[in-house]
Amino acid sequence: MKNLLKVVLVFALAAGLTACKKNVKDDANADLTAGNAGTEMVLEETSIEETVTVPAQEIALGAVYFSLDKAALSADARKIVEANAQAIKSAATLASYRVIVEGNCDDRGTTAYNIALGQKRAEEIKANYVRLGIPAANIETVSYGEEKPVCTEATQSCWAKNRRADTLLSVR
Repeated sequence: MKNLLKVVLVFALAAGLTACKKNVKDDANADLTAGNAGTEMVLEETSIEETVTVPAQEIALGAVYFSLDKAALSADARKIVEANAQAIKSAATLASYRVIVEGNCDDRGTTAYNIALGQKRAEEIKANYVRLGIPAANIETVSYGEEKPVCTEATQSCWAKNRRADTLLSVR
C-alpha cells in the first residue's frame, strides 16, 4: 500500500513538473519573440521527497481474567493468550507493531498492593507471549491497579471483570 502510494505520488509530481516545464519554455519563447533575445531562462529540476506517515492503529485483543489475588493463568486464560499471540504474529507479518499488556485489579486491597498485583499479571502475560514466539522487545507492560475499572459496582461479578490483563496491539 505504501509503495503504491509512493509510486502514484512520484508520477503525479513528475506530471506536475512536466506541466510547469512546458509553461516556462512557452513563456521563455514568448520573451524571445518579443525582443528579449539576450535573456536566457534555465530550468532546474528538483526532487521533492514526501514521507507518508500512516497513523498507528490500536487494536484491543482478548482480555485475560484472573482469580482473586492471583497472577497465574488458568487453562481458559492460556487459550486466550495463545489466540492473542496468533493475532500478534499475523500483524507482525504486515507492519511494525508494539504490544502493551495492561494489568488491572478490582478495588479491594491497597493501592500499592493492586499496582504490584497488576504488574505481576501483566508480566505473566508477557512471559507467555515470549514463550509463544513474540519478541520481548516488542512488548511493554504497565499496571493500572484499580484505576481502570470496566465495572464499578461492589459485587462479585463486577470485581471479577476488573481482575484482568488487557492486551493492546499498536500497528504502524
